[in-house]
Amino acid sequence: MTEVTTEAATEVQEPKQRKPRRSWFQRSVLFVNVVVIIAALAAAWLLNESYGKVSEITRVQLEGALSPIPEPSAPGQRIVNVLLVGSDSSEGLDPNDPIQTGRLGERNGDVIIIAHLNEGEGTAALLSLPRDLWVPIAGTEREARINAAFAVGGAATLIETIEMNFGIPINHYVNVDFAGFQGVVEAVGSVEVFFPEPARDWNATYNRSQTGFLMETPGCQALEPAEALAYVRSRYYQTQAADGTWVVDNQGDLGRIRRQQDFLQRLGQTAVDDGARNPFVLNSLVNSMVSNVALDQELTPQFLLDLAQRFRNFEPGELQTYSYPADLGWAGTNSVLFGRPDDAAPLVALFNGASMMDPSTIGVSVVFAPGAEDQANEIAEALASADFEPGIPSPVPLEPRVVLRHGPDGAQAASVVAQVIGDGVGIEQVAGLQGRDVVIAVGNPLETVIGDKAEVADPPSSTPTTGPNDSSTPTTSPSVIVEESVGGADGNGDQIVKSSC
Repeated sequence: MTEVTTEAATEVQEPKQRKPRRSWFQRSVLFVNVVVIIAALAAAWLLNESYGKVSEITRVQLEGALSPIPEPSAPGQRIVNVLLVGSDSSEGLDPNDPIQTGRLGERNGDVIIIAHLNEGEGTAALLSLPRDLWVPIAGTEREARINAAFAVGGAATLIETIEMNFGIPINHYVNVDFAGFQGVVEAVGSVEVFFPEPARDWNATYNRSQTGFLMETPGCQALEPAEALAYVRSRYYQTQAADGTWVVDNQGDLGRIRRQQDFLQRLGQTAVDDGARNPFVLNSLVNSMVSNVALDQELTPQFLLDLAQRFRNFEPGELQTYSYPADLGWAGTNSVLFGRPDDAAPLVALFNGASMMDPSTIGVSVVFAPGAEDQANEIAEALASADFEPGIPSPVPLEPRVVLRHGPDGAQAASVVAQVIGDGVGIEQVAGLQGRDVVIAVGNPLETVIGDKAEVADPPSSTPTTGPNDSSTPTTSPSVIVEESVGGADGNGDQIVKSSC
C-alpha cells in the first residue's frame, strides 16, 4: 500500500510555521470530532459563562431510563456512555429546503451513536447503530427498525431498546436536530469532502431525490450547510460511472454511516483548524446550538466541563469509530438490517468498560496457506496464551507472506494483536472486515514470528497502516491511498481507493 501524491516533494523546504496552541476550551468543544458532542460541550460552556440563556437549552426528563455510571465515579476515572441522537426534526429549516419534501412533522432518530468516554485511559470511541436495524422495541410487543423506538416513546424508549437488545448501558443523552447540524457547518463556513466521481441522492421508487443532494463535479468540494445536511442524510446514494450510468450504493444505511463518520471527522478537524481559534467563530458555534440541542436532566455543566478538562489534549486521530455489524435482509416487505451479536461481542465488551488493550474487545482469527499450518498453530497458541480467542486456524489460498488484516475501524485493535505476534508481520487495512475484527493470514513461514515483541505505534484512525515494505510520503491535497481489499478471510478482492482533502 502506498500513498500517491500529485506533486513531488521539493528538496528545499520552508521552515514550518508553528501553529497557535489551542486552549483547553478550544480542544474541549471539539475533542471527539462529532457534532453532537460539540453541541453538548458548547452548551455546557454557555451554561457556565452565560446563565442568562439557561432557559433556552431543552432538558429531557429520563428518570429510570438511564443507567448509573459504574464505579469508580470520581472525576478523572469515570467510564461513560452518552447516547447521541441526530433527530430528523426539520423545525427551524427553510420551508423550501428539499428535506422538507413529503414531511409531516414526524421526529425519528435519524442518526444514533453511542459515545464511549474512558477518562482513566483518555480514550474515546463512537459506535453507530444503523437506523434500519430490525429489533424488538422496548415496552411493546412489536419489532421494527430501531429508529422507530424514538418515534414510539422518545428518548426513554430508544435507550431501553438499546440496552435490551445490545447490552450496552446508556448513562447520558444528547439530541441535536437538523437545524443544529446546519448551524455548526455554517459557523465554520464549509467542510471539504473529496468525491472521486459525481454523486447524487436518488430514490428510484419515487423517481426523485430524497434529500436534494447532487454533486456534479468530482474532486475536493466545499459543502455548505444545506448541501452538507443533504449529503450526510443520503440513504439512496449513487455515483456516476465513466459511461454516464448511475451506480447504486448497495450498502444502504451502512454506507451512509461511513459517510457520516467521515464527514463528522472532517467537520471537527475544520472547526479546530479554521474556526476554534477564532473567538467569533467559536461564539457562533455556541449560539448555533443553544436552541437546537437537548440534554438529559442529569447532564450537568460541571460534569461536561470535567470531561472537557480531562480530554483537553485529545487529538482528532485518536478517535475510534465503529458501526454495529449487520447484514442486509428482509422483514416482510421491508428492507432492513439484522445485527450479528457474535461479531459484535468485542464492541459490546469495549462499550461495557473493557480497556481498548483488553483481548476481549478484539475478535481474532488465523488462516493459513498449505505448508504454513505449523506456523499458524504457533501463532494461535501465542494469541491464546495472551488471552485472545483465535479459534482453530483455517486453510485458505494465500499469497506467500504473513500479514495482519483489519477493517476500516480496526487499526487500533490490529496494533494490539501485532504486539503479540512480533516482528516480520505486515499490517493492512482491507474491506470486508468490520469493527475490531482482525485476521492473521499466514501465507508462508517466516524465520521468526513469535519471539521479540514488535514495536508497534498506535496508528491513526483516519488512515490505513502500511505494510512492512511501504514508506510514508508527505502528501498534498488531496492525498490518494490505494489499499488492498478482501471480500473475507481468504484475501481475495478488488482494490479500493480512499481520498482526503
